[in-house]
Amino acid sequence: MAMLITNGLVVTFEPDALHGRIIPGGAVAVDGGTIVAVGETRELQALYPHANPVIDAGGKIIMPGFIVTHTHMPYVLGHNMPVDFTQLKSFWDMLQKMGWEWLEDITTPEGIYAATRYAAMKMLKSGTTTVCELVEGPHALPGALSASEKAIDDVGIRAQLGFEVTERIPGVSILDRLDRAMAEKGFEENLSFLARRPARGQGRLQGRLGVHTAFTNSPETLKKARSIADRLGCGIQIHVAEIPRAFLVQKYGKSAPMVLEEQGVLGPDVVAAHCIDLTDEDLEILRRNSVNVAHTPMTNSLGGNGVARVPEMLAAGMNVTLGHDCFFTLDISEYLRYAFLLHKAHSANPALLPPFQALDMVLGNAARALGMADRIGSLTPGKCADILIVNPDCPVPVVPSSVLSYYTSTFQGRHVETAIVDGKIVMKNGSMTTVNEEEVRRACIQEARVLWRKNGISV
Repeated sequence: MAMLITNGLVVTFEPDALHGRIIPGGAVAVDGGTIVAVGETRELQALYPHANPVIDAGGKIIMPGFIVTHTHMPYVLGHNMPVDFTQLKSFWDMLQKMGWEWLEDITTPEGIYAATRYAAMKMLKSGTTTVCELVEGPHALPGALSASEKAIDDVGIRAQLGFEVTERIPGVSILDRLDRAMAEKGFEENLSFLARRPARGQGRLQGRLGVHTAFTNSPETLKKARSIADRLGCGIQIHVAEIPRAFLVQKYGKSAPMVLEEQGVLGPDVVAAHCIDLTDEDLEILRRNSVNVAHTPMTNSLGGNGVARVPEMLAAGMNVTLGHDCFFTLDISEYLRYAFLLHKAHSANPALLPPFQALDMVLGNAARALGMADRIGSLTPGKCADILIVNPDCPVPVVPSSVLSYYTSTFQGRHVETAIVDGKIVMKNGSMTTVNEEEVRRACIQEARVLWRKNGISV
């Protein structure tokens, strides 16, 4: 029998936020894991008179789930860690100390499992139903992706998942030495996972090859990454131009986009996170190779990295999406609002990035970036039933003419009442149905204590 969600303000986002149909008193019918009809409630009630369950969404919004294209879920173990922040005088310090020494290099499979369960749960509870996750942790090999996979299966979020391929040696400065043997371990982890969870498979969880950067990998490693992506059709996720451009120019005489294009890495199956320190020529390289950008404004602000040239990317027709690295609350509303506001302030231009463009970054654009535009990102018959019911806590009417602005002005993750992934209700009335929320939180806290003690913090 079909599931029927009725009497809501249906916001389809098909084909996009600006042109998508909005249906007052609307309904969505779901059969198995697929949306089978979208329309007015009376129409769908007549088509599916025996639907079970029927969910009354009167006074609420029915919409597709949000999509985040760059996450590192184990990073939640480092939230609020009371380290000596006076050591962090630049992004380079933050990368080497906070990112590597204090987190990735001491992460265990147990920590990955506990943190990923918690992060996936919190993202679902605030409306994120799909993530592109890049797992990092050289001492968690082999088995890092198995731990992440189990956590994602437990919680019920949709994900593309890969492990970071890097020649970086834990404890050794990347300015001193790299080792291709480290990258081989990363390739083995990805290939093992892709054998279980092939790209473009029909399940909730798919593989996407992870690569760290052009700076931390040799041309041979980069070429191998492209060869694997082509052979398995799995796409690539990679950090691009997060560190200052001068590092690449000093090492190669070229920028990251130049190096990656030269080695054949770039293409429409690449999700490139950050993309901050870029020249006009760099932007053109990414554009002509149809690279998808995962904009991470909050993380970039934390690291003092600068502001990515997102308005120019959008004006050039580039596909820009939203990522967040899991450094902060995991509430999609905060990342969406920050992206909406940042570029207005940075460029002193309030007309930049209107609500519909910000929403596309976490819906249709993101679905295209992950090669899943035919499956997620909008409410359309034939697509996966990844659906949110949002109960807006708002001081003004939420109606077709105001609903897009609601997301950038008023929406908070706590307004998400019900989340459905692949036709399964994973959160109902604000509570998870797949996991015990308190047990997940306690387990994550315990693994955080383990990691903190390794950094000399008594807890």
